[in-house]
Amino acid sequence: MNRILPQIDFGLKHLLERRSDAPPPNTGSSGVRKASWKKDTRSRVVAQARYDHLTRGRRAQLCVDDVSVSFDGFRALDELTLILDQGELRCIIGPNGAGKTTLMDVITGKTRPDSGSVFLVGDTTDLTHLSEHEIARRGICRKFQRPSVFQSHSVLENLELALPVGRGVFQSLFARLSSEQRSAIEQILEIIGLKEEREKRAGLLSHGQKQWLEIGMLLAQKPRVLLVDEPVAGMTHHEAERTAEILVGLAGTHTVVVVEHDMEFVRSIAQTVTVLHEGRVLVEGPMHAVQNDPRVIEVYLGVD
Repeated sequence: MNRILPQIDFGLKHLLERRSDAPPPNTGSSGVRKASWKKDTRSRVVAQARYDHLTRGRRAQLCVDDVSVSFDGFRALDELTLILDQGELRCIIGPNGAGKTTLMDVITGKTRPDSGSVFLVGDTTDLTHLSEHEIARRGICRKFQRPSVFQSHSVLENLELALPVGRGVFQSLFARLSSEQRSAIEQILEIIGLKEEREKRAGLLSHGQKQWLEIGMLLAQKPRVLLVDEPVAGMTHHEAERTAEILVGLAGTHTVVVVEHDMEFVRSIAQTVTVLHEGRVLVEGPMHAVQNDPRVIEVYLGVD
């Protein structure tokens, strides 16, 4: 297989991202404030007492601690605290404007909060002072609603490009996969159900298959936490069922967070459900308890 062209595409993109010295403006055309790309050289850590308090007595993986975000006077997140445990599958639901996207943006470094902290268990570094790339390297990966794959390259090439590189661009041009990397890709192809399509160009895949490929590309990066945004939007019923199987299968090995509006899909995968409303946690618990809670029915489920 000729891996030179894919490696050039990825390598130059990666190099440009790393070599860009000029940070983008802190607000875009949408008015959404984004985190600065300029590295904060000051020490930013979570107080040990707070760390111990949030993680004591549970198998915590990721902690969002007392986070607030405001946009032009609108409180998108309001002193929100959320703790995700190792290997759990968490569904986050809520009406439009509840703070779901802002929460994902804060966790991944796209938006910097006004106050509060985010940290991975085992590391007291406050992630809210790191760039998106630094957070991703610590094992937090995000899949957006629209699949982002290399359309002109094969399924196999897409997975190869997603592997952690750790080399310069020109070294990557002639890189060969190790036996461990080949084994990892085979395992991922099995998980996402695309073994028979490995040589197919990604642009020819169905919408659902593209979504599965992107999940596979994130798995290639060995994430500790996988954030998935509305994974079944636009899918057929069969594709949604297969997506549910993939996400349920990942739980245990990875901490998986799913933001979704399709309540039928949420019911099919939910272990623990968090309902957000006006930037706060309204209710949290098993699906059967959440869907019968009068507060949830009033602010969210009652409008469906």
